[in-house]
Amino acid sequence: MSKKDKKIEIQLTDAKVTVGKDSYEGYVLTIGKKVIGEIAELDSQFAIIKNGNVDSFYKKLEKAVKILIENYNLTKIILVLLKIS
Repeated sequence: MSKKDKKIEIQLTDAKVTVGKDSYEGYVLTIGKKVIGEIAELDSQFAIIKNGNVDSFYKKLEKAVKILIENYNLTKIILVLLKIS
């Protein structure tokens, strides 16, 4: 039997992102109904925001989105491995 492909919806929506006490134009990345990250536009770069603080900077939005998705997938894999052991 073949495994059925699951459709996963990934959305990048415009949003106000809070960094510290300030608010900036940015994006929220969601997979399904779960928010997996925020990206703010700071000084002509794209910053991944974690817990209200800048985690890292990227020149292109696509790179920041890719990093968020990779980190999300790694976290899911680690959680599955922890359940197995």
